[in-house]
Amino acid sequence: METSNIHITPSREVRLSLPNQKPRIIGWLSEDGQIFHTQRNPEKHFHHQSNSVCFNFELLRDGNFKWIIVHLPFGKELLTTRNHILEIGFFLYFKKQGFEKQKALNLLDFGIEKAQVTESHLREKQFKNCQQNLFNEAA
Repeated sequence: METSNIHITPSREVRLSLPNQKPRIIGWLSEDGQIFHTQRNPEKHFHHQSNSVCFNFELLRDGNFKWIIVHLPFGKELLTTRNHILEIGFFLYFKKQGFEKQKALNLLDFGIEKAQVTESHLREKQFKNCQQNLFNEAA
């Protein structure tokens, strides 16, 4: 995945390049490309007003990975899926320039079980849309 602001290096590092800023590593992909890993320090990277973690929207929208693991400094991890954030996450708009478009997920919405519920609803919606298209074509 190569987009205007996101670059994946041969070593699977995910780099973000913004105008007038030095490119920075925002995470890395697993060897099979299915897991996006990122490190976050709650003191610096959590949006405390909304009790959420923010993710680069371009990466979420255009990425091919399924899982996201947020590594925290005290050995804990937050797990979710890319689709879960895209479906129930919310946009945060910052007055300060220099932030890319981001989608946030409340800390209470992390977890494999919650992500699987969203994934299941998405599959049902896709199935219903496919079924409806078949009926429309037959008519």
